[in-house]
Amino acid sequence: MTVSLTLYLAAMATSLMVSLVGLFAALREPGLRFRLLWAVTALVGVGGGVVSWQAPHVVYWFFGIALPTISYSAVPGGWEPQYLRVFFPLGALVVLLRISRCRGKRAKSKLVGFSVG
Repeated sequence: MTVSLTLYLAAMATSLMVSLVGLFAALREPGLRFRLLWAVTALVGVGGGVVSWQAPHVVYWFFGIALPTISYSAVPGGWEPQYLRVFFPLGALVVLLRISRCRGKRAKSKLVGFSVG
């Protein structure tokens, strides 16, 4: 396995992990409205690269939007992947930012009634 293919597979794993963290964080956040919509948004990827399994040393960069953030297309008549695609997990990053803002507002509202002195 070449170094470029190893790095590409690591990018695929990272993209998938970030998307899954965003998905489960959105589903578990108690103060988040429209949780299901945010969970689906966590799986949206924007822009990325494609590697052909037959020539793994060449990465094709492209711009696109897809759900989920990683995918593959199989060779006709078999399950062996022909193309491996990875997208930047922009949806998951937006979800995680929204959750942090939601938690920040909740913590701030708890401190409003608190006074020192």
